[in-house]
Amino acid sequence: MEYNIYILFLIFFIYSVIGYIVESTYTSIVRKQVTFSRGFLIGPYLPIFGFGGLFLTVYLKKYSNDLIALFVMSAASCMILEYFSSYILEKIFKLRWWDYSKLSFNINGRVCLKIGLMFGIAGIIAIKLINPYINRLLTIMSNNVQIIVAILLFIILIIDLYISGRVVVKFGHNFARYSKDSTYELKEKIIEELNKDSFIVKRLLKSFPTVKDKLNKFRELRTQYYKKID
Repeated sequence: MEYNIYILFLIFFIYSVIGYIVESTYTSIVRKQVTFSRGFLIGPYLPIFGFGGLFLTVYLKKYSNDLIALFVMSAASCMILEYFSSYILEKIFKLRWWDYSKLSFNINGRVCLKIGLMFGIAGIIAIKLINPYINRLLTIMSNNVQIIVAILLFIILIIDLYISGRVVVKFGHNFARYSKDSTYELKEKIIEELNKDSFIVKRLLKSFPTVKDKLNKFRELRTQYYKKID
């Protein structure tokens, strides 16, 4: 298939949705609770998987007949992508979006061997099984339909990034203050902000329960603190 900018974006978006489904399913199994809210975007897509799927499709399809090379290259490239994504997102939003510190053979908690091996298997599945179906789907669509669908999805994604990004920047800034400053006044302001009746903030807390757990722990410590004062 000949790739143009519209097809590339559609492949990116499809893999973003697939990534969301896989991540939600995996998280639901691990937590033994159905989980739909993953990532910080409102929509059901995870761009990091989109970039990974796009890279596999464009650059690693030449290894489709060499499963070992495909496995190694998929694992390595996806781990590099995940590491730098974690680093960049933390610098931008002042929040750690995932942490593998408790898993063996991890690098700064950003990547680990277990997830890397899963990426290797996912690369084989993507190239050998998923891509043929994606290619058929895109082949069925006319050029005009591809363009219209790509533009509409792009607009939706940009709006989502804008709305979610604004909240996350504010959220991350306040959480950074919370983590560095132990004064109860600053922590109280953060809790007041996070307790506002905001759909996006609630969505974030569902996506990242570790943050919520820390806030709940702080509430308990605060209660104990005021009891001692009284």
